[in-house]
Amino acid sequence: MEVITGFLVGLGTGVFITWFPGMLNMQVVGTAVRVGRPKAYVFSAGMAAVIGAQTTLAVLFANLLTANPVVVPAIKQWAIPLFLVLALVFIWKGFRARAARKAEKERPYKGGPFWRGIMMSSMNILNIPLVFAIAGFLMADGYMSRAFLPRLAYVPGTTMGAFLIFALYGRLSGWISRNMALFTRNINFFIGGLFALLALVQAVRMY
Repeated sequence: MEVITGFLVGLGTGVFITWFPGMLNMQVVGTAVRVGRPKAYVFSAGMAAVIGAQTTLAVLFANLLTANPVVVPAIKQWAIPLFLVLALVFIWKGFRARAARKAEKERPYKGGPFWRGIMMSSMNILNIPLVFAIAGFLMADGYMSRAFLPRLAYVPGTTMGAFLIFALYGRLSGWISRNMALFTRNINFFIGGLFALLALVQAVRMY
């Protein structure tokens, strides 16, 4: 049962970290519009593979820390500033995305979609501290076991959750491309606000 729980919470993590429109999601949409949905799905698989590798690193370090009972209370405390930092990062990304949209230019599509997906996803190293924070929180609060097999199941769960969301963006690429401005204008600000809310909730739980 713990293995199934590890896979399911990983699935939820993968969905959570990729659900909101961002650089990677919009790359899937752009790939589907320019070269078709099949290549967008292959592109999504490349990005999800990197997220799986990043999750492996994050879960390894999260387990090493939460295995020490002295560190668990510290993780709960540090979750507050970490969530606040993530909030600031996404707000900064929101302003940067606005500037990028003004200077955006169409470029020819080069390279295989799978390797392009790996390259694009590798640039988004924010996933490592993000999954670290989520996995550490899940293990510290007992929602996921620190045993090896549940943590192992967490990795393919997160990978599959990410791929399903990326594939969904590819499937809905036509609608999204027609409503791009409405869909993406303030999404990073919304995510930043969400992390600020998580920091507030954690502070209320602790104090």
